[in-house]
Amino acid sequence: MHPYMVPNPDKGEKMSQVIDFTDLKYIKFLEAENKMGAIGELGSVFDNTSVCDNADILVQALKEREEIMSTGIGFGIAIPHVKIDAVKEMAFAIGISKKGIAFDSMDGEPVHIIIMVAAGEKQHKEYLRLLSNIMAILKKGEVKDRIIDAGSSEEVIEILAEE
Repeated sequence: MHPYMVPNPDKGEKMSQVIDFTDLKYIKFLEAENKMGAIGELGSVFDNTSVCDNADILVQALKEREEIMSTGIGFGIAIPHVKIDAVKEMAFAIGISKKGIAFDSMDGEPVHIIIMVAAGEKQHKEYLRLLSNIMAILKKGEVKDRIIDAGSSEEVIEILAEE
């Protein structure tokens, strides 16, 4: 099995942890003050990585998707996500804004955590499974709050690893 695929536990495959799809270098404490700036700032973490050679293509696709419909799901969380050929390995980045960013969220509240998911065009099932697993973690209010309050990328990784 490809090391970046999320296995299907229904078929007896070992489930990867969500943490297997991110890295310390993909966690960013955001300086951006608006959603398009935040998408650009966070998407840049994938530039020249095994995930994506050209983050500009990824960022453009994410912004285009955001213009169609906001990925601000409420509760201080946004999950911009896209599947494009430019992505070689599925991964996600985490952006944290202590003060919050207006994101046209469903509840109108500012976003403090942005989970940016990048996947290849043919990774549909794995992509949906990863999105679902991330949501299961973030719907736990105490986990979300601990991530927002984290002081370092290492601390965010530790919190996710506990889940």
